[in-house]
Amino acid sequence: MKPKKLLQIISILILLILLIDCKKTTESESNWGDADFTTFVAVGNSLTAGVADGALYKDSQKNSFPMLIAKMAGVGEDFEQPIMSGNGFSYNETDGRLTLNIFSIPPSIDFLSAGTEDNRNLNRAYNNLGIPLIRAQQLYTVKTSVEADSNHFVDKILRGSGRTAIQEALTLDPTLVTLWIGNNDVLESATLGLADNNSPYTPSNEFTTHLTNIINQLTAGTEAPIFIANIIDITDLPYFTSLPSSVTIGGNKTYLFGQCENGIRQLTDDDIVLFWALPDYLNLKTSGNVSVATALNDTLILDVQEKAEITTIIDEYNVIIQNIANANNQLYLVDMYTIFKNIAANGYTLDGITYNTDLINFTSGGVLDIGPLSTTLFSYDALHPNKYGYTSFANSFIEKINSSLNANLPLVTNNDLEN
Repeated sequence: MKPKKLLQIISILILLILLIDCKKTTESESNWGDADFTTFVAVGNSLTAGVADGALYKDSQKNSFPMLIAKMAGVGEDFEQPIMSGNGFSYNETDGRLTLNIFSIPPSIDFLSAGTEDNRNLNRAYNNLGIPLIRAQQLYTVKTSVEADSNHFVDKILRGSGRTAIQEALTLDPTLVTLWIGNNDVLESATLGLADNNSPYTPSNEFTTHLTNIINQLTAGTEAPIFIANIIDITDLPYFTSLPSSVTIGGNKTYLFGQCENGIRQLTDDDIVLFWALPDYLNLKTSGNVSVATALNDTLILDVQEKAEITTIIDEYNVIIQNIANANNQLYLVDMYTIFKNIAANGYTLDGITYNTDLINFTSGGVLDIGPLSTTLFSYDALHPNKYGYTSFANSFIEKINSSLNANLPLVTNNDLEN
């Protein structure tokens, strides 16, 4: 073949590739309406990062709700995340994702070895700036793990940039932002039964100050629309609903003992036994040795008064978020509290299959039922979603974006998820 002819063929092929790529971009952008996903940035905590099974790891990050939104907007290839390969990293930096060993003797919750950082050398800020364990104040004030109570995820995601998460987000000149913050301000304390003085929840007046400062910094640095989610009722999570406060011994319902706010007492149906008590619970169920001497530690129980306290603080946070959103035309509220309440009550249907918030159950006779694992929205840590749960989050944001900005992004389906 003559060189001139070969050059013509190559030129035609390059042109066709460019036209196809342009067509794909045009088709995606035609769904944007008044939204602009050119530089989509997500800011938040572990729910934004894509944590599952107690760790930030690649297989879950692929289906983080911001990544799913980016895919539906046609910008998934440009949406950069701090990829953690292998088993990723748990809250203890030497550990990776957890495993449930329900049927081992004794039962246990174990962590696999930690993984590696795969995208650390990216020469710009990540699009996904979800930082596990981060609280509202830290989102706009801390730049290193040392400043964030030794939270190693801060260094992994901010990478010594000398900037806070909010400042990092603004370096990208975002065209659309999602913001979901405040969960850890109450969740961290609740998962420890309000018993750890080193991890108190953030008082509502302080949360007001922190969220106001976050919004002021964001809106001063960008005119992009900001879709802000409120706080779900954490007591609807399987971490708080999986274990009963009693066991069945000899066919009789026997309530466990626990260290509560006013000392050791026998629990009632109104008290919550936390998921992290699962190994202890199964041991007590097997041995039948239920007594004051085997009372569950205070960090494994949320008693009725503490549950009411948590409910109150979440309600206060959500009023604060709504008031701040209502006062700023740049903000759009995604009412995840109401959305998730409906999901907890009725399940979430995706491609004809209904998923629910149960992880494990115990029958009325006290028998462990792992059937819910096949249709659960949650991962094994009982706090963070699996890919189906993150799909419900992504679609909730997409529906709000569509209705607010005249967009027509398709909803996420099973075919859009990665294994």
